[in-house]
Amino acid sequence: MKKCFNLIAVAAVAVALCACNGGGRNPADLSKEDAAMKAAVEQYVPGVIYDIYGKLADNAETLHSKLQAAKAKAKAGTLTDADLESVKTTFFAAREWWEKSEAFLYGAASAYKIDPHIDSWPLDKKALAKSLINAAVVEDLDENEGGAIGLVGADALGFHGIEFILFRNGVLRNAAAFKAEAMDDISGYQVSGLSELIFATAIADDLMGYCFELQAAWDPEDYPFDYDEEVKTRRAYVEDVLELPTAIEGSGLTFGENLLATATLGSTYRAWTTAVNAILVAGCSNICNEVANTKIATAHGAAPADPNDVDAPINYIESPYSKRSFIDFKDNILSIQYSLYGKNGATAPEKASIFQFLSDYGFDAKTLKSKLDAAVASLDACIALGAFVDNLNAAEVDAAIDAINDLDEELNKAASWVLER
Repeated sequence: MKKCFNLIAVAAVAVALCACNGGGRNPADLSKEDAAMKAAVEQYVPGVIYDIYGKLADNAETLHSKLQAAKAKAKAGTLTDADLESVKTTFFAAREWWEKSEAFLYGAASAYKIDPHIDSWPLDKKALAKSLINAAVVEDLDENEGGAIGLVGADALGFHGIEFILFRNGVLRNAAAFKAEAMDDISGYQVSGLSELIFATAIADDLMGYCFELQAAWDPEDYPFDYDEEVKTRRAYVEDVLELPTAIEGSGLTFGENLLATATLGSTYRAWTTAVNAILVAGCSNICNEVANTKIATAHGAAPADPNDVDAPINYIESPYSKRSFIDFKDNILSIQYSLYGKNGATAPEKASIFQFLSDYGFDAKTLKSKLDAAVASLDACIALGAFVDNLNAAEVDAAIDAINDLDEELNKAASWVLER
């Protein structure tokens, strides 16, 4: 689905990113509250954002390599089901890290329009099929991979384009489906299985480049933590080969450097309260609202649709081909949990974390935690049902919408409380 921020999130981003900076204060002059927020952000940026975008980039690179190998084997007639299982495992891993990054779309993912480029749905299968029956297009995709994606419609790119090639009705396709002579009926067009695999490999190349950009646009060149030389190589690839930006225009800072430099000359965040508010609203609340009221509610309760009706609500289900929608939604809420707790994978708050700051300085953090736990549990209940597309009217789906909206309300209370400091 074409992504857009809700109005609250847009307003928060506007405040955070367009605020005039007064030069900041000497760190030694920070109040205890400011110092606690600063420490929380300094934990959050590397502990959550750098780590998750690093894992996303790693898996996107591996996915591209595995699809390249699968394509070569398909051409040679040696592709096996085990090869495709390996591709599936890496696809799911890359997808997981992307979904767990959606609580910080307010940075490079939004500024550079990476989010809609790699994660839009529904897929325009008819346009895709028309491209893949054109031998010249397929040849160009095979030779130039990501450099040729302009030949394919934008509504077939990213994760869901690859997902469609790999899965049908929640099941991984077998090696026989990708033989040159195997023909797949896509919206009434007979498409070669090998052409589909060539397309998936090209899209994986493009996806990899944008995941590299996400990592490079947040990670700094010089930071007092161990710096991975691989990021420098990826930054050079993004800037020199893809000719994509990796810094904030005007300042030259990465998004990570910019956030860490809050309240100092050069940062677009004028105060630590502004920075934390942006994390809570433009980050956490934004994805919370999207999961409940767009990703789930758009299709919830919809009647079975004519498959040719591209505007039917049921067609707006995310990850319909692998049938992992509920898993995606849970990963989105976990991205909020990790952001609040200050560390990727955290099940309890770090000592320096936004959640601990809220708790230490008087916000009702117990209620926030209970709403967070309830939202995660509601999606566990949905996952236990099976696929979203097969359970559109389930009571558990209603309960999940309510639980996630309750969490969203609490996040906005916390954000307002922070701005009042």
